[in-house]
Amino acid sequence: MDERTELHANRVYSAKPEVFVGLSSRTPLRCRPRMAAAAAGINKQGAVATMEPCIRYGRGASGNTVKVLECGVCEDVFSLQGDKVPRLLLCGHTVCHDCLTRLPLHGRAVRCPFDRQVTELGDSGVWGLKKNFALLELLERLQNGATNQSGMAEDALKGMGECIIRCDEDESHTASMYCTVCATHLCAECSQLTHSTRTLAKHRRVPLADKPHEKTLCPQHQVHAIEFVCLEEACQSGPLMCCVCKEYGKHQGHKHAVLETEANQIRASILDMAHCIRTFTDEVSEYSRKLVGIVQQIEGGEQIVEDGVGMAHTEHVPGTAESARSCVRAYFADLHETLCRQEEMALSVVDAHVRERLIWLRQQQEDMTILLSQVSTACLHCEKTLQQDDCRVVLAKQEINCLLETLQKQQHQFTELADHIQLDAGIPVTFTKDNRVHIGPKMEIRVVTLGLDGAGKTTILFKLKQDEFMQPIPTIGFNVETVEYKNLKFTIWDVGGKHKLRPLWKHYYLNTQAVVFVIDSCHRDRLMEAHSELAKLLTEKELRDALLLIFANKQDVPGAVSVEEMTELLSLHKLCCGRSWHIQGCDARSGMGLHEGLDWLSRQLVAAGVLDVA
Repeated sequence: MDERTELHANRVYSAKPEVFVGLSSRTPLRCRPRMAAAAAGINKQGAVATMEPCIRYGRGASGNTVKVLECGVCEDVFSLQGDKVPRLLLCGHTVCHDCLTRLPLHGRAVRCPFDRQVTELGDSGVWGLKKNFALLELLERLQNGATNQSGMAEDALKGMGECIIRCDEDESHTASMYCTVCATHLCAECSQLTHSTRTLAKHRRVPLADKPHEKTLCPQHQVHAIEFVCLEEACQSGPLMCCVCKEYGKHQGHKHAVLETEANQIRASILDMAHCIRTFTDEVSEYSRKLVGIVQQIEGGEQIVEDGVGMAHTEHVPGTAESARSCVRAYFADLHETLCRQEEMALSVVDAHVRERLIWLRQQQEDMTILLSQVSTACLHCEKTLQQDDCRVVLAKQEINCLLETLQKQQHQFTELADHIQLDAGIPVTFTKDNRVHIGPKMEIRVVTLGLDGAGKTTILFKLKQDEFMQPIPTIGFNVETVEYKNLKFTIWDVGGKHKLRPLWKHYYLNTQAVVFVIDSCHRDRLMEAHSELAKLLTEKELRDALLLIFANKQDVPGAVSVEEMTELLSLHKLCCGRSWHIQGCDARSGMGLHEGLDWLSRQLVAAGVLDVA
């Protein structure tokens, strides 16, 4: 049994009553190898024992007895990895990962499906629960035993003796040190006895933990140890070589380096990569933790709390999704029964938004979990490589470099993703005058600005956009700009007003929610021409439901037509009967009156009291 099993697997407990193999946390370490052998089905004589008490029986296709360990909830067979990996609850019961993800959450805890005891979950959720490593080892042994049970027994017995090295002088003693000159394992007593002379006393003796790696012999010249590494990129042979290979063999004349030096350089690069991996892992873990928090804030749920007398009870914690739904319900509760259909439609929009966002967040969470698993696997591989001898470290150089490049690409992709995405659980909701619901921080409005040439349409547009005056230049074609005003985002299309361009206005009417018609207050002789063009606009079917805002521009010029006089001259009350319209005096140079016009549009587009314009 490996060290990981001793640290994490205190017992194996299956949901089936007849499945139980246990290791107590108070069991002495010297007794655990024997208990591990017993768990693997090995008796003192090394024979394979039967395991009927902890195995459920079934019939395979061939009619032979099939032995499986399965989850007590879904009755699927446990696996060494994937969704069916066994995980331990606080009460000691073992449930597969897939079933744990399906259990209802009570705040940040789940209840055991067998005894209803509560297990608190960390920031990683179900992924943070410990795997049942003892059961995993048992499953692995059973799988290996299906092909060669006797081999399994021998491996288990061999594993029990791996930690004991006998003294080469007296096998009844346990070795505690190693002589680097004699190349022998010795106990303290035999070391003192065999190295008592002046000559032998100079031998270097080190603890077994500091025993140096044995030098690997050259496969071509077996009497010589491998001492060098070939650095020629075009060399077709292996990189490892001895002194004979270097001077007379396949690597004669090749650029080379000392084996130990090259291995140390690779180890240094691995340590640097391990540091990068740890930093990367922390970033991914933090991002994953935020994803978990966002999902919980959106969903809400039940939380287990204790009252003043120590009694536990569940308390509902609302999420942002529920708050958004409550906002929708509060709005439609004040309306008549005829608005019920619109209320249900609005709720479905919110639910669809929440569902799509949760799906995206969960997908991101799964991607981060997979990424963490890949990074952990790479880190484990690096740690294993660091423990190997110099030859294997050098042979793993290319693999480590490929692994580093892959991790760097994943880290770059993760950094780009984290920079472009803001983790916010808020769900801003806005209602329009026609009781449609809009979800998002800004409600987009399509506006078309029309009028005669020279009226000041483009000047007004850039004054609203950049708050600066622009010299009048005739517009050839159109300009389009986005103007953000309070909680609205106006996409304004400024179309040229020359006579030959006016037939093209109709191509900009589709999906238009508001029309801004600009009139030059200084030119009385063109008012009738403006009246004629405005009358044509109001007959267009595609603009039937569009708002109409009329800007009487250049009000600062002496002798300009006032707003009241223009209303009478153009007969606006008669012309605009049956639609929402407003005339606003303005000056495009100074910006006077422009924001008042946008305020009117905002009040007409957004339902009052739902999301106040700020």
